[in-house]
Amino acid sequence: MKPFFITGSIISTVIILIMAFGNLGATCSGFMFLFTELDSSFFMVLLLSFIGIVTGVFYSGLVASILNSGKDEEEAPGNEW
Repeated sequence: MKPFFITGSIISTVIILIMAFGNLGATCSGFMFLFTELDSSFFMVLLLSFIGIVTGVFYSGLVASILNSGKDEEEAPGNEW
């Protein structure tokens, strides 16, 4: 699961950075989303919020999988029911 979380977090972070630097000089009437201009700033804010939530899920899953990876190796062998 680590490669999935690493890939997802990198891709979603890059998308957020592309949108942030692409809209650095934009006014409120012309936001750019991956080379397409959006007229409504409301949908841009919703889109950025959704991508931010997805990025947070990927980073949380990555941290949880890194922290739980050492615990699997330390378990003592026992009966498997």
